[in-house]
Amino acid sequence: MQEDLDKYIKGFLKTMPSEDMFMEAIREIIKDLVKELIRRKINDDPKLKSDIAEMMQEYFESKVKEYDSMAKMAKITAKIGLISAPDSIKDEAMKDIMETFKKEIQEIILRTL
Repeated sequence: MQEDLDKYIKGFLKTMPSEDMFMEAIREIIKDLVKELIRRKINDDPKLKSDIAEMMQEYFESKVKEYDSMAKMAKITAKIGLISAPDSIKDEAMKDIMETFKKEIQEIILRTL
């Protein structure tokens, strides 16, 4: 009887949420409250809201320019590679370069979306 009771209590305690779970939940609630406070402060100040919108626009434009520069750099690197390659392996090198940059370009495009 005592063993059954011990098993029952141990089983019950195992099903209860851990202390870590409670702490994580509290952190998430605090983060949500901080986000809400920041949103209210931003919405109360039209100038600040406008500044944030302008900053985000500039940030996205700079990211597009960064990816454009990376694409141009890849193109130049490919040209240098093809110029440097011996004639006997240019076709294979071209195929490898196209495959490599196809993946790179796809990743760049996915990062910008």
